[in-house]
Amino acid sequence: MSRPVHVAERGAAPAWLAHRPGAAVTTVSVWLRAGSRHERPGTEGGTHLLEHILMQTTSAGGERVVDLLEDLGGEANAITSREHLVLYARVPSQEAATALDVLARALAEPVLSAGVLEAERTVVQEELRLAAADPLDVVHDVFFGLAYPGHPLGRPVGGTIEEVDRLELDALRDHHRRFLGSAGVVVCGGADPDDLLRVLDKGPLAALPPWQDTDPGEPPAWGGGRDALRLNADTAGVVLGGPAAAYRDPPRHRWPVLMELLAGASSALLTEELRNRRGLCYELWPVMAPYRDAGAWRVFLATAPEHVGEVVARATDLLAEPRWTEAEVTRAARRAAGLLRLEAEQSLEEVLLYGKHALVAGTPHWTLAGELAAIEAVRGPDLAEIPGPLAVATAGGA
Repeated sequence: MSRPVHVAERGAAPAWLAHRPGAAVTTVSVWLRAGSRHERPGTEGGTHLLEHILMQTTSAGGERVVDLLEDLGGEANAITSREHLVLYARVPSQEAATALDVLARALAEPVLSAGVLEAERTVVQEELRLAAADPLDVVHDVFFGLAYPGHPLGRPVGGTIEEVDRLELDALRDHHRRFLGSAGVVVCGGADPDDLLRVLDKGPLAALPPWQDTDPGEPPAWGGGRDALRLNADTAGVVLGGPAAAYRDPPRHRWPVLMELLAGASSALLTEELRNRRGLCYELWPVMAPYRDAGAWRVFLATAPEHVGEVVARATDLLAEPRWTEAEVTRAARRAAGLLRLEAEQSLEEVLLYGKHALVAGTPHWTLAGELAAIEAVRGPDLAEIPGPLAVATAGGA
């Protein structure tokens, strides 16, 4: 585990540098604290399309951003979510300062051209087409539509094919400029912190507008209910879930433990019944998604279309009155903390943790050590019930 250093006073964009002395690899990332929920009418799907464009646009020297990063001997990618956009690169530690400069320029000084827009528009639409035809993928969009009906959090992160088709270059440029003041940096690995600080002090991020928060808008109201999307497929996806804690809600540390008890471990409630005992599914996993003003937990299951009814009925019965011993809760807390510790061994995963909690959630003093301790302290009385009402989404089956 690295030792994080919060560097809020360097330039306009706050930065978190997590130094791992001697590590051969460093993950460098630049963030916008804005995602699909911040899109105005007419720019739905724009954040995800912008993500593609920023990585494919050319630098001042004419080279593509992604090529410059790969030429450093690393890999580059990007992520769009409901509340953030992140560009990142994993590179040899000696190349981290160069990678940070490349990513900073891509975020702060991109060349947003019509040619790149049209090329990436086609790529994104193909991505959306494939996702819409996959019941194991699109079922999550169905779930969020039930969870947050009529709210931006309930929309597909990437928008729809039709929405992406309508996006115009000027609208994307405005969308990008609107959120540049929410930029931030997270780096984890063996890179020399002084080299990184020089990039932050002299690079394009230092010239950005002063740090400003992004207004998440109206908080969402939880929906619930059931919806089924019919697809001609031989596999079906099922997602069951309910409301959970927001990033800064005090009880949020119980959720990783609850996810372990529901479907994380091999002996978990739904895993034991639906996989081990009844053989109705092979793939199932839980996840809790926190946001700044809301949260949603969900369990995903893949099954045969003819088993969907039985899976949903049995799962909802089990979720109605769960029972765990104190020993089971203690074991789940230990495993949830252990899995987070294992996950954070990768510099990319530690970057994403600090970015989400310290930057996006607005808790600058968040630490991985503190998170682990809070999870390990969860006990039985903290898990008295599973919040509802449930949202149950299914996709697949002719």
